[in-house]
Amino acid sequence: MAVWWVNHKQTYKQETDGGYIWSPKTNKDGGKNVSYDNLTYCREGDLIFSFANKLISNIGVIEEEAIPTKRPEEFGKSGEQWDINGWLVRVNWSLLDEPLKPKDFFNLIQPLLPEKYSPLIRDENSKTGQGSQNIYLGKISNELGELLLQLIKDNCDSTVRLKVDSLVEEKEIAHDLNQLQKIPSITERQALTKSRLGQGLFRNEVSRIEPTCRVTGLDQKGLLIASHIKPWRESNNEERLDGSNGLLLSPHIDKLFDKHLISFTSKGELICENKAARKALKTWGIDQAKIIKPLSGKQEAYMQQHRRLLKE
Repeated sequence: MAVWWVNHKQTYKQETDGGYIWSPKTNKDGGKNVSYDNLTYCREGDLIFSFANKLISNIGVIEEEAIPTKRPEEFGKSGEQWDINGWLVRVNWSLLDEPLKPKDFFNLIQPLLPEKYSPLIRDENSKTGQGSQNIYLGKISNELGELLLQLIKDNCDSTVRLKVDSLVEEKEIAHDLNQLQKIPSITERQALTKSRLGQGLFRNEVSRIEPTCRVTGLDQKGLLIASHIKPWRESNNEERLDGSNGLLLSPHIDKLFDKHLISFTSKGELICENKAARKALKTWGIDQAKIIKPLSGKQEAYMQQHRRLLKE
């Protein structure tokens, strides 16, 4: 999944209201423009940040690949400077409750900006937080995307948040699988690799102890995720395969649990102290776990560590 940054001060309202981004295929003189070509590299599920008037006010998820389209009529005089033939990419935009001002965090953002075709002016001496005039759509690193989402915090809807979580998770899984290559035992390495990918021994062990999602009551194992209580990367090899170090959770619940936005008491009651997580649970019609049963002694030992990291 790629991460994009669009500078569209002149057409911000038309594009965010209309659910798309658009650029001409070439410069007015017919010359190549890398930031216009970038629209053709957008793929369904990619993440995109909207920057206008020195603010990131929207985050979006790409819905489909670019299609050749004439310049939108709603651009009016704002679009007269551009060639009429262009690319259009559909975007599911989400308006932030509180926009992010990159200038306020430029010392953190600047080192992560691409050296070529940066969507923001990289000059650390100016610290203007202004968009690069010649860049319409720029590709940014996952690291910068993660930083921006961390700064934005809870001001995006659940659809975008799931995409963000998957971006981070993909990076973490790749790192963890790379670490597994250092284990000398081939048998142990294969078992742990399957465990990290949600397959094999760990999932079977968790299913034996926890046959359903405690929160939703769902018992269709093919739709549930075997989630570690003590994070995989912080566990030793024995803990990574211990069924007591896991719960079977519905995907949307797993996201909250994995981010320490929810946890469980020793009696199995749901704990949630985070405002955004409570809002999400309310939206999903959840006010308490459907299945409340005490944790086993081993489960509680792991859960005590999980509760210490619970976010408010």
